[in-house]
Amino acid sequence: MVRPFSLHDAAGVLAIYKPFIEDSGATFETVVPSLESFVERMRLISERYPFFVWEEGGKILGYAFATSHRERIAYQWVVETSVYVSEPGRGIGKVLYESLLAELSARGFVWAYGIITLPNHASLALHTHCGFEHFATYVHAGQKNGLWHDVVWVRKLLNPATPQLPEPLFLSAQENA
Repeated sequence: MVRPFSLHDAAGVLAIYKPFIEDSGATFETVVPSLESFVERMRLISERYPFFVWEEGGKILGYAFATSHRERIAYQWVVETSVYVSEPGRGIGKVLYESLLAELSARGFVWAYGIITLPNHASLALHTHCGFEHFATYVHAGQKNGLWHDVVWVRKLLNPATPQLPEPLFLSAQENA
């Protein structure tokens, strides 16, 4: 079941994220953060942006959230999105992402950007399913575990970019509930 993230979920979220840090190029993070530092990171994100988890039987099986694209105020309508699941192929990522994108649209954001380290066929398929379009490829953008990886940027239009657009709504994840 999808529900808003709470800080009590941080250990479950980190348990999902840890193998991606240790065993894949899906993230360029190379050191698993301490739970304490991860809780702080998740607190800062969830205070302003939507953040959802998928929970079954008291266990977190996936999560999706948005963060700022850039810090300058001109970028406030653009977010970067992330989704990770522990059990691929069950459709959990699709449901989480659809929930996240609907909330971002309702809050008045204009663009959602997904950043995908290649190879990652599952993430490319998920983003395509959710209506993202490719707009840039950074060749050999980063090296991890001795391998160079290309990075694909995809985007989804959430709302029209009109003049004098009001600020998007920044709420804590708990205020989604």
